[in-house]
Amino acid sequence: MWFLIAGFFFGIIGGMGMGGGIVLIPVLTLFLGVSQREAQGLNLLCFLPMAGFALGMLIRQKQIEFSFALIPAAAGLLGSIAGAYFADLIENHLLGVLFGLFLILLGIFRAVCLIGKMLRRKKEEKNVE
Repeated sequence: MWFLIAGFFFGIIGGMGMGGGIVLIPVLTLFLGVSQREAQGLNLLCFLPMAGFALGMLIRQKQIEFSFALIPAAAGLLGSIAGAYFADLIENHLLGVLFGLFLILLGIFRAVCLIGKMLRRKKEEKNVE
């Protein structure tokens, strides 16, 4: 039952383009007892149909500029090959620690960006007055 609930929320967040693995991997590892490597594999496997559906919707809505998308897609493919290779070399526990650190750094980065944006907006509002 918990796998179904985790998958549902993973699908919603991932379908919105926000990276459902940020939810699915911690839920699988912390609450459902799945190893880090298995959780990452399940994340990728679950991502494939969801990404295909979302991509189809975006293509139908003419939201994708293919000439621009090919460069990051090719770079992402190369990065995924390298990432899979390195993930296979890293011990399962260390892989979990690295994923946790990544999430923390990502959270800090987003917080700094949002705070900077708010400060710029306030400064612009003061300049208008």
